[in-house]
Amino acid sequence: MSGLTEILLLVAIILAIFMLPRMLSRKSEDPLGDPAKPFRMTGRMRLLILASLIWPGLIALFLQPWRNNWLNFVYVGIAPVALTWGICWVFVGFKKHRN
Repeated sequence: MSGLTEILLLVAIILAIFMLPRMLSRKSEDPLGDPAKPFRMTGRMRLLILASLIWPGLIALFLQPWRNNWLNFVYVGIAPVALTWGICWVFVGFKKHRN
């Protein structure tokens, strides 16, 4: 048990070393972005969020992961959702980089 405590203490010290200077520095930049240009959800984004909620639910009803079929559920139910959001995240990054 003491080994785990020592590891957690080291992680806390490392996080404090990297996070405290960021928290204590005074920057004039707004961390939330440009207030004149608010974030608007597009129809495509709303569709992706809805599909991200419905797809794992339908796959869970079909595969029944609570009956020792959880690995197939991860591959068929969760992995496609995570992959889709990852691809969207990359494309949005490229789009912002171009502008």
